[in-house]
Amino acid sequence: MKKQIAIAMGLAVISGSAFATKARLEALGEDQYGSQFISDNRNVFLNAATVNFHKDLVYMEFGSSDSTGSTTFEGVTIGVETDQDLSASPKAEGGFFKASGNMVYGVVFGNESNTSNGLRTLGMAANAVHEENNVDFFVGGDAGVQWGASLTYSDSKDQQSGTDTEQKSMRARLGVISGDISGFANINLQNHAENGSAEFDGQSGFQVGGTYEMNDMYYMLQHRSFKGEDGAGDEISVGKTWIGTAKAYKLNDKSNVWLSAWYKTEEVDNDFAASGATGKSKTDFIPVTLAAEVSVKEWLALRGSVGHTLWGTNEDDDGDEATVNNTFVNAGASLIFGDFQVDGLIGNVTSDASGANAPGSTSTDAGNGTLRTDTIMSRVSLLYRF
Repeated sequence: MKKQIAIAMGLAVISGSAFATKARLEALGEDQYGSQFISDNRNVFLNAATVNFHKDLVYMEFGSSDSTGSTTFEGVTIGVETDQDLSASPKAEGGFFKASGNMVYGVVFGNESNTSNGLRTLGMAANAVHEENNVDFFVGGDAGVQWGASLTYSDSKDQQSGTDTEQKSMRARLGVISGDISGFANINLQNHAENGSAEFDGQSGFQVGGTYEMNDMYYMLQHRSFKGEDGAGDEISVGKTWIGTAKAYKLNDKSNVWLSAWYKTEEVDNDFAASGATGKSKTDFIPVTLAAEVSVKEWLALRGSVGHTLWGTNEDDDGDEATVNNTFVNAGASLIFGDFQVDGLIGNVTSDASGANAPGSTSTDAGNGTLRTDTIMSRVSLLYRF
């Protein structure tokens, strides 16, 4: 436990930006909802117990209240609005975490689930009703082990636009950290949306996992499963199992490097007629990522990552196979002004809303390999420590 606290405090001193925002994790090749081996305040959405390491701060994610654009979700290209929070079309979000004695409390506004919104779009197509008015409540403490819990609540309706619409969602997160071992369980409690005759009902969903750290090596396991049903009784089920390892290198007092590798197996069984691409698919692949972060000046931190799929295969409902191939490059920066920090991604926007990072894409390597001086940073956020 003391070792975990020391690591978190040390990273803050080394990089000046260990407690950051979505832009930092995406620049390092990680998911915006948290990492199992890189310390970041976004980890509270993966393992609620990490709220004990990320306290006395306020953060704000700049963006729109209603993101639009098509995207790909669970292998299906969706041509209607998905309301996904993507690097090129971010959504507004903000919150704070405050310590009180040996307890930590927090509230976050606007943190929507890309999974929930994507499932609703698959089942309801253009009639999808996405999450709105989301509020997350966090609490954590120390009872011999570090523990944390959170509850997400979302409820909205519209009876003024011709067709009655309503939606509700509720999720719980539980996490523990004891020495070098951490574990988490995130559970879907409710996920329902209606728009006239179009309907989506999330029947079940959970995400469980754990991490063991030894000598700067991380051994990780994670499993996700969720099911949903549309108004016609058609269903979708998704199962994902990830086994991974990562190594952290402290090059000097200002530089950190992470090398990670995963074996991922994912299965989808989609009967939603509205999605236009029903059937079963199975994907097995091995992605690797190399990420680095350097404190260039006391007011500037730079970071980046490169990822590649070493091996992968996708098998469709007919048994036909296709090779999984993917290479990405991400970059980001933090501007630090005392207790204030401004985060952002570098080079992930184009001037004509086309290319690899147009709305709907998750890559941050667009811009034709150029550094645009009129948009040096995107997915901008502000963090204040008090």
